[in-house]
Amino acid sequence: MEHVAERGLSQPLMHAQRSCATLLDRSVFDAADAFAARRTVGALERADHIRLVRWLAWQSVARNPQALTRIERLDARLAASVLHARGQLPAYGRPKLSEGLRRTA
Repeated sequence: MEHVAERGLSQPLMHAQRSCATLLDRSVFDAADAFAARRTVGALERADHIRLVRWLAWQSVARNPQALTRIERLDARLAASVLHARGQLPAYGRPKLSEGLRRTA
């Protein structure tokens, strides 16, 4: 059964999220889970890949401390993208202040 939030997602993105969630939720790293996740991530289009990176950034903050390490073992480039996206996340629910924005009336 699909959740309401999943209705707008593509099938490949949902499969990639589920396989990555399985990888992140296990108590120990399993190579079979990593292989399945790598296969689903590789099948994503660019827009879905960006959505997955943002989702993984949130997961790396909210889940177990090994989440980023497991993503890195899955794919180093994906982990670098997740780390960059994680830096763009709002801190404690508030957007980061940007010093470079022009403030005009």
